[in-house]
Amino acid sequence: MTTNRFARRIIQALALTAALASATGAYSASAAPSQPITTHSVGVQLFEWNWNSVAKECVSNLGPAGYNWVEVSPPEEHIVGDQWWVHYQPVSYQIESSLGTRAEFANMVDTCGKAGVAIIADAVFNHMAASDTVGWAGTKHGKYSYPGLYTEADFHHCASASGGIENWDSLYQVQECELLGLSDLDTAKANVQANIIAYLKDLRSLGVAGFRVDAAKHIALADLKPIVAALPSDTQFMFEVYDGPADPSGYRKIGNTFNFNWARALKGMFNVPGMLGGAASPNSLNALDQSNASISLVANHDTERDGSTLSYLNGRRFEQASMFMLAVPYGKPMVYSGYAFSDRDSGPAADAKGKTLDASCPAVVSAADPVLTDGSFVCEHRWPGITGMIQWRKTVGDAKVIQVYNRDSAYAFSRGKLGFVLFNTGLGNFVKTIKTGLPAGTYCNQAVTGTITGKVSCPAKAKIVVAKDGTTAFKLGPISAVAFSVASKLG
Repeated sequence: MTTNRFARRIIQALALTAALASATGAYSASAAPSQPITTHSVGVQLFEWNWNSVAKECVSNLGPAGYNWVEVSPPEEHIVGDQWWVHYQPVSYQIESSLGTRAEFANMVDTCGKAGVAIIADAVFNHMAASDTVGWAGTKHGKYSYPGLYTEADFHHCASASGGIENWDSLYQVQECELLGLSDLDTAKANVQANIIAYLKDLRSLGVAGFRVDAAKHIALADLKPIVAALPSDTQFMFEVYDGPADPSGYRKIGNTFNFNWARALKGMFNVPGMLGGAASPNSLNALDQSNASISLVANHDTERDGSTLSYLNGRRFEQASMFMLAVPYGKPMVYSGYAFSDRDSGPAADAKGKTLDASCPAVVSAADPVLTDGSFVCEHRWPGITGMIQWRKTVGDAKVIQVYNRDSAYAFSRGKLGFVLFNTGLGNFVKTIKTGLPAGTYCNQAVTGTITGKVSCPAKAKIVVAKDGTTAFKLGPISAVAFSVASKLG
């Protein structure tokens, strides 16, 4: 950063207070649960679900299953197109998009809040669009011209040859050059921050509990801090910070970051039989990023497309990895749920006008090698192994991990005397009697029923008998798991 640019930032900082005073969008209380993102909560990303579908899902499935929050796709006006990434090219801060209207968005937030599920909105404010066109709601704009918001002077014009990021090890280029040709906002400017803050406050006024900040590593931490400080203190922030010159630990001081390294590691653990052993040990977990400020995940919309993590195409291995994420006392877990695709750019099914169709889940929701048409929603968040582990996680609380078994492509541990889980990652059967650490009795396998037995009857195939000495004779098929807790004890 040059001396002139340092001076410019100082001048901009001095002007910030006055500009923020003009930010519109007063905050008001909402029905959303307070502080929804904790180490004891469970979230889900419903990628590209429209607002009406999210509202229905909160009432019918998310709330009853025990999900505490849901991350929804960006709500601001975007460029027109049938690709998913059009939502990441905003043209205004109007809450009008192919996913629904402002009224539908507000209804979703209210409906989900009453169901005990908070809304986390994906917020895009590192950049605007990469082209000159007309937005979804009719906003005319240029790449560096957005009426009533920004002029060319409000964007970075970096010193690289192309104006884009050419050296990914350069903090300057990563944060002040254009990402994929997108017009990069000068987020140090007072008027730019004021516009961003007004937009976030507008969403908060509708009851939104917090934000996933898209492309956060491309925004200087010094620019993010005043934006975060201007929002109510209970606003939840999740910063997208991948590997690179931007240090994630700095972002964790003002919010949460996603642990993409762990997500990538899970792919190896579950794709290769026997590689899981020891991953739940205190030493392994303590080596990870700060637990109380990390969002743990198996995949998101980017990683399932670049192949760096597991995806719905891995079926039962994806379900196992999600179960493991929920079983260990680490991070703030977020389940991923998207749609089927063969073209990584394609969006979900839409009508003739480009509006995303309502989500429809398969008649039988299962992780067993799902076969789906492009654009149809997979609904991984309903897979029984995942929903069963939400209840399991809430039952075991802060109980410590006690390793029980670690060989033959199988890995088992208990959480004190409250819950037990066993993973068979191999292609052969697991037939063995091992200790569980739980009291004697008959339990129901929550990985089969998808819930605790107080809500459903327990089929014979899901019953687990723990003997007086605490052992159980297990018979597990390939790539399968068993999980039970004191909450699923019968009788």
